[in-house]
This record gives sequence, structure tokens and C-alpha cells, in this order.
Amino acid sequence: MRFILLLLFLIPFSNYTFCQKRVTTYTGTITDATTAEFIPFATIALYNDTLLVDGTSSDNQGKFRVTTTKEWTHLEVSFIGYETIKVELSTIELSNEIQVILHPVYNTLDEVIIQSEKTTTELKIDRKIINLGADLQQSGNSALEAFDQIPEIETDLGTGVISLRGAGNVRILVNGKPSPLNASELLEQIPASSIDKIEIITSPSAQHQANGLSGIINISLKKNINFGFNLNLNSSVGTKRYRYGIDGNYNFSRMNIRLSASDGRRNMDSEQWVFQRYTNGNTRDLYAPHDFNGKVSRISSGIDFFLSENMVLSFQVDHTNDFHSFYNDTFYTNITNSPDFVYTRNSSHTHKTTDYNLNYRASFDNESHFLEIDYNVTNNKNILPAVDIQENVFLSREKQTNINRLHAFAFDYELPLNSFSIASGFSWNYRELDSSRELELTEASATNDSFDYNEYELGGYIQTKFSTPKWNWQAGLRYECFSSKSNNTDTNQEINLNFSNVFPSVHLSYNLNDQNTFAAGYSKRISRPNFRNINPFQIGNQYFQWNANPNLTPEFSDNLEINYQFNRNTIKAFLSAFYRYRKDVIQWIDRIDANGVRIVSFENLGSRNSYGIESTFQYDIANFWNTQLSINYYYTKANQPNVTWDDLYSSNLMFKNTFKLSKTISTDFTYRYNPKNQSIFNFTEPRNRLDAAIRAKFLENRLIANLRIVDVFDQNLRFRTLVLPNIVQRETWRFQSQTFGWLFGLTYKLFQNTEKTRNRKKRNYSHDGSVD
Repeated sequence: MRFILLLLFLIPFSNYTFCQKRVTTYTGTITDATTAEFIPFATIALYNDTLLVDGTSSDNQGKFRVTTTKEWTHLEVSFIGYETIKVELSTIELSNEIQVILHPVYNTLDEVIIQSEKTTTELKIDRKIINLGADLQQSGNSALEAFDQIPEIETDLGTGVISLRGAGNVRILVNGKPSPLNASELLEQIPASSIDKIEIITSPSAQHQANGLSGIINISLKKNINFGFNLNLNSSVGTKRYRYGIDGNYNFSRMNIRLSASDGRRNMDSEQWVFQRYTNGNTRDLYAPHDFNGKVSRISSGIDFFLSENMVLSFQVDHTNDFHSFYNDTFYTNITNSPDFVYTRNSSHTHKTTDYNLNYRASFDNESHFLEIDYNVTNNKNILPAVDIQENVFLSREKQTNINRLHAFAFDYELPLNSFSIASGFSWNYRELDSSRELELTEASATNDSFDYNEYELGGYIQTKFSTPKWNWQAGLRYECFSSKSNNTDTNQEINLNFSNVFPSVHLSYNLNDQNTFAAGYSKRISRPNFRNINPFQIGNQYFQWNANPNLTPEFSDNLEINYQFNRNTIKAFLSAFYRYRKDVIQWIDRIDANGVRIVSFENLGSRNSYGIESTFQYDIANFWNTQLSINYYYTKANQPNVTWDDLYSSNLMFKNTFKLSKTISTDFTYRYNPKNQSIFNFTEPRNRLDAAIRAKFLENRLIANLRIVDVFDQNLRFRTLVLPNIVQRETWRFQSQTFGWLFGLTYKLFQNTEKTRNRKKRNYSHDGSVD
């Protein structure tokens, strides 16, 4: 294709001379006759009878523009897999509205399924898209471990904490929809092999809900719609874990049936050493080994009805059964004026989640002119029992039950008008939570308390887009009305919260040429107090206490960013710079009292100014060797009272080298380095690790085997120091998931359609503004 394009541009500079030198410009679009989707990079050739005189190609949105001084009689449009179309000049009425429709060629080629060998990145006007390829370091892993391989996402595999640009409060969506689970639980449930792409939206447009100060991470799962019958088996076994699964589909033109299922087990033993030194001279040391045993079973089924070439109705049901247990013996030693003792906690967590989704999408004259309706219902039940024992003496028995019900409805409509388009829509989100706690103590009767919570959010937006061959901009305005009501039966306290806010967003991009793209964006975001902040019934123990804060107010942020992308053959580079201002910060507060009890709460605490830079450089050194270097740095000035440090910073470096040793064997070596990380109350010492992976393909690529080793030298311990007014606490953490471990995975294509027919093009449906 590059040779053809080069030839088309060189021909006009030949010695052939035309009599007429009048400059004429023609523009138009290329679309698929079957799906009405735009066809990018199609070839447009201008002919004078049989002589080729000029030409161009369509852009990534299927649009083309050709300016010529040559005489011509007709144009021909071609693309691989389509019939070539001939358009006579005499039939063109408007030079700026040429519409060419290509028909796919059937029964000519065997179906070819290609999976990219490496992860690629796209820079859109308002987000960055990570298209997960066959990355050796992600095979057989969970979504949490896949995140760990993406330099733009800061991932703590031990705690499951996710950050963007040095800050938490990240909104995680799956196919554009929220989940009742926290981030670590949700990401551990999703196999990396089921992820199609990850959208990192640090400056969201008005189409997105405004919640999530640091931005949005949207996980788009694979949606199998390949023609005929297709079935894949996948499995993995590693250090104290295994997983196996099956996914496939049967597509017979007007209907597509999808099914996937997986089951996995994971055990983990981690260790924590804590050394407490009080300012009054008292001491306390802890050694806490953690035994974790978990299992996750998932099943997902769906059906797509192709009502016409431009209308699709989809229904999907997902069910997850997740169970994990914890057994912790904590050894207390070197305690001032107290003997040593052992504190034991035996607990578990069971949560079952069922999702129902109904989606309807209709495209009109082209794929950019569409109407989409999406409705999602989630039912989730969590049961968390725990028993505390000290030196074989019963202390307490506790059981917490949370029942979540979520409803999400979205309506989106977009109307393109040549180079201008307008989009609008509204959404309704409702959450109902029934939380209860049964508590039995040694010297008191059992109590049964409940916390009832419900919230709803109504949102509406309008957004305009304008594009030229060089410039693209979009501006939007979103309005949200939020209301929540809760009741605590323990204190008979009712809390009613009501907020109405407007959120503007502006994005701009400039294509200097095919190699250089610039983008800039601004958005306003919010973090509202929710059930996690004001629910007083959280699992704790004798040495950990959770304090709810019903007086929290919303936190707001203003986000500004500038992005640059360079893409030329073997070299790719991405550079981002940002500024974020947060006010009325909802801050996690740590306190440790004189008895060693850790007290945790949330408070509104001042403001923050954050700056940062992200950079990634990729280079194909040779046909068999690809290298990638990513360096990110984040700095925050905290204007907050009663904190230990007001200069906060974090950074990370990732150096990845992939070698293709032969047609069937590839290796990957990834080095990660995290310099010192400092927050308002603690800092973490520098740490590093080296990961290695190898892949081999057999049976004409139908069987793929992967071996991955995390932290080859077993040195990725985390050393953290917590400094509070009355205590200095030094911690050493060894998380098994972050230190030495191996994982062996197998993927086998049991059935793959090989009929001579062309696949229906794949569309990515997901409401909440993440439609391409």
C-alpha cells in the first residue's frame, strides 16, 4: 500500500504536461455498502481515459481530498476485499460531496484472522486508546496484571490500587458501564485475554459522566462476531494459581450467538513487617503473614440480531461468582509495658454479580450518523464474615452483608453535517444499597444494624464537533443532577445530599502531517460523597477502625492537558503534559492512637496543584527487535493543613524489549523502576524488577504457549515509612504477586471458520461517550 501511494504521488511529477492548469479540488467519502462504515486508506486514482494522472487516499475516517491541475475523465476507487468503483467526471454534480460506496468481494479469498503481535497506542482528540495485542507479558493474566504493563496506569498489584497521573479517584468502566465492585476485585475477575482495548480518558468530554477526578479507564471486552462457528480454549497455570476458559461464537448472517466461560483459583502468601516508634519513646513491632485463597467463576452469553445492514439489537447476560478467604496471624512483639501476643483474624468475602445489558444501535446514511440506546442492570450481593481471636481467646464475630442494585440507561444521538456534527444525549443512573452488620462481642449481646442507601443521577449533554483536513475540535456542556438518601439504624441518622452542576469540556487536535499530531483538552470533573464515604459499617478489627464522615462535600477538579504523537514507519513517540487543580480535596486520613489502633476516615482538606509529563518512545531496531522506553513524572503541591509533606511526587520507568527469534518463538524482557514516591503522610523507597516471557506457536498457530516470570531476581519488596505527629512507622511488604512467580499459559483454536466469505465488520458499542 505504501508503494502504491508513493507511486500515485510521484506520477504527477513526470514529464507529461497538460494544457489546462486550472486548480480544482474534489472531496468526498468512501463507505462500505454492507455496514455503511467509513473505509480508511482506500485508493482514489484520477484517469484521463487510460492514463493515470493524479490520486490520493482516504483518511482514517474514510474522507478524501484531491487537488489537481490535470485534466481527467473519471476516477477509480479501490481497496483490498472490495470491488473497484469507476465514477465518471460527467456524473459528479457537486465537487465537495462525492460519495463512493464500495461493495465487498465475496467468495474470492479464504478468511484470514490476524492478531497483532504487540500492543499499539492511538491518540484520539479526547482519549488515548491502548489496543492490546498478543503482548507476551499479558498472556494468561488478569486485567489487573495487564494494567501493570501499561506505563500510563500506575498499578499496585499487592493492594489493587489504580492511579492515573499520580492520583487515585479513577473511574473504571467495563464496556462503558460502572460496576458495584471496587477496582481490585473487578480487575482480578476479568481475564486479560478477554480485553480488546483500554481507553485512558484523562480529560473526558461532555459525553462522559463527570465523576472521577483523575479520569476514566474504560475496558472494552472482545465481542466475537466472526462469521460461522469459532471456538477457542485457553488455560494457564502458575505460582499457586490456575485458570481455564472457553470462548466462541456462531454467526449465521442475521444472528450471532456468543458464549464465554472461565474458572480460576489463586492462592497467595504475602508478608508484612511493621516497626512503630512513638515520639514518647514507646515501641511496637508486628509481623503479619497473609494467606489468601480465592476462586472466580465467570460465564457470559449474548445474542446479536442484525435487523438490517444498519441496525443491531444485542442482549447480554454476565454472571460472576467470586470467593476469597483470608487467614492472618499477626505477631506483636517489643511492646512497651506489655507481653508479646498473637492476634488472629479469619475472614472471607463472597460476592455474586449478575449483569443484564440491552443495546440498540441504528446507523443512518453513514456510521457517524447514529442513534444508540443502552440499558444495563446489575445485581450484586456481598457477604463478609470475620472472626477475631487473641491468644486463643475469642474476641468478636462480625458479618457484613451488602446488596447492590444498579440501573444505567443512556441515549445517544449524533448527526454529522459535512465537516460539522452535533451530538446529544442523556443518562439515568440509579443505585440502591442495603448494608447490614451483625456483631457479637465477648462481653456484650449481639447487635444487628443496617445502613440503607440510594442515589440517582440524571445527566444530559450537547457536544459539537468540527473537522478540516488539518484541524479537529469539539466543545461540549454537560449537566448533572445528583441526589442521595441514607439511613443509619444504629444512630437513627438520615443524610440527604443534593448537587446540581454544569461541566464544560473543550478539545482540539491538529494534524501537521501524516507523522505529527498535536492535541489539547480541558474538562471539569467532580467527586461526590457516596456510600463508601458515609457508610459506618465497614469491616475492621481491634486494631483497625473506620470512621464514616457524613459531612463531606464534593471535590472539584479542573484538568488541562497537551498531547503530541509522532508516527513514522519504525519510530513512534508519545508525549503528554498536564495540569490539574483540585479543591475541597476528599482526603484519606491515617491516624494511629497510643494503643496502636489505626483510625481511617475521609475529610475535605484544602486544595492541590498537580503537574506532570508522560513520554513513550518505540523503535523497531530490526525486523526481529522492538524496543520501548516510557518515562513518567508527576508532582503535586498540596495546600492542605496538618499534613507531613506538601511536596508530593511519583515517577516510573519501563524499558521493554521484544525479540522475535523465529517465526514461531518470541521473547520479552521488561525492566521497571520506581524512584522514591512521596505522599502527604508517607513515602516509599525506590524499587525495581525485571520480568521475562517467552512464547512459542505450534500447529500452524492454532496452539500458543506462553511462559512468564515476574520479578526474575525476587527483589521487588516495598519499603514504606509513615510519619504522623505522634509516631513513625516503617513497613516492609512482600506481595507474592509482585515478587518472584511464574505463569504458563496455553491457547488453542479448537474450531475456526474457514469458509470463503467476508466477515461482517466489527463495531464497538459502548455508551457513555466511548463510541468511536
